[in-house]
Amino acid sequence: MRTRSATFVAALALAGLLAACGNGDEGLPLPDEEASENDEVITDTDDEDTVAIVNGRAITRADLFTYAGMDEDPGLAAQGEGVLDEVISLELLRQEALERGLGDDPEIQRILKMVETNLLASTLMERIAEELDITDEDVEAEYERQVEYLRGTEYRARHILVEDEDSARELLAQLDDGADFAELAEEHSIDPGSAARGGDLGWFTPDGMVPEFAAATEALEPGETTDAPVQSQFGWHLIRLDDTREAEVPPLDEVRAEIIEILESRAIQEKLEALRAEATIEIPNRPEN
Repeated sequence: MRTRSATFVAALALAGLLAACGNGDEGLPLPDEEASENDEVITDTDDEDTVAIVNGRAITRADLFTYAGMDEDPGLAAQGEGVLDEVISLELLRQEALERGLGDDPEIQRILKMVETNLLASTLMERIAEELDITDEDVEAEYERQVEYLRGTEYRARHILVEDEDSARELLAQLDDGADFAELAEEHSIDPGSAARGGDLGWFTPDGMVPEFAAATEALEPGETTDAPVQSQFGWHLIRLDDTREAEVPPLDEVRAEIIEILESRAIQEKLEALRAEATIEIPNRPEN
């Protein structure tokens, strides 16, 4: 929750550099425009926070931090003139874009509106997470809830997947005559993910497979092969169970961060559900997927 994605950082930079185009306002005044009380043109080069002034528009250290995707990182200044030159270039392009009236383009305004929405929503989610009072007891209780899903039996199996039942039964007959399962899988299976490995699916839990496959696998003993083809949405399977084991549960210390993220995500989801319950939402024309 506390690490912004590259997309979010890009949106943040865009919002900072192109804010003049949004909200239906006239935007940041150009050099020949009158500055409002809330949009004063800073020209005092002695202002220690101002690092450059471009046609009367101040660029501050905070702008550099924002552009670089950093939060008050004192090491930014050590990067030399590179970051500042990039921000100056972007400011020049921003001013030229406004001169050409691009700030009035409906598509740009829609994009900037979505950038603003993403920024505010992401910041709110971070604040909700930061305001949580998560105790050790909360973490331990959630850990116990999560490990309940992890406990159980894991299976290691191979399969041969074909398109029709007749093909599956022909291969099953070859297996009954002593053919090697892995060799038949490499030659005939249409599952690209496992065919090259002799049909080996690795370790999995039943809930990770389609129901028909899971039920057939659970009915086998290690070393056994299904005595009839198993049909699923993907085709027809021949399954051989290689081994079983009890699932390993990681200790709490190894997954504490993940558990905290689960608690934070749940709090955000609960807040969102409450907002939906209180809101009036109309969808006159639902978009098609």
